[in-house]
Amino acid sequence: MTDSEKNHMLRRVKELYGDRLTEDQLAAVEASLDPMIKVLEQLRNMPLENSDEPYSVFKPYRKDKQ
Repeated sequence: MTDSEKNHMLRRVKELYGDRLTEDQLAAVEASLDPMIKVLEQLRNMPLENSDEPYSVFKPYRKDKQ
C-alpha cells in the first residue's frame, strides 16, 4: 500500500464530506482504507490479457426469449 494513495483517498473524502464528518468518523474512514487498498493492489497485480473474458457474463432476462 502506498501512503500517497491512502492520503489521496482520505484527502478526497475530506473534500467531499469533511464538513459533515466528526474526527472519529474521519478516523474510521481512514482505518477502512487499508483493507480496501490491499484489495486494490491484489486486483492490480492480476495479470490480464485483452482477450480475457469476465468471470461471469451478464445475460439480461427477457420474458419473450425463454
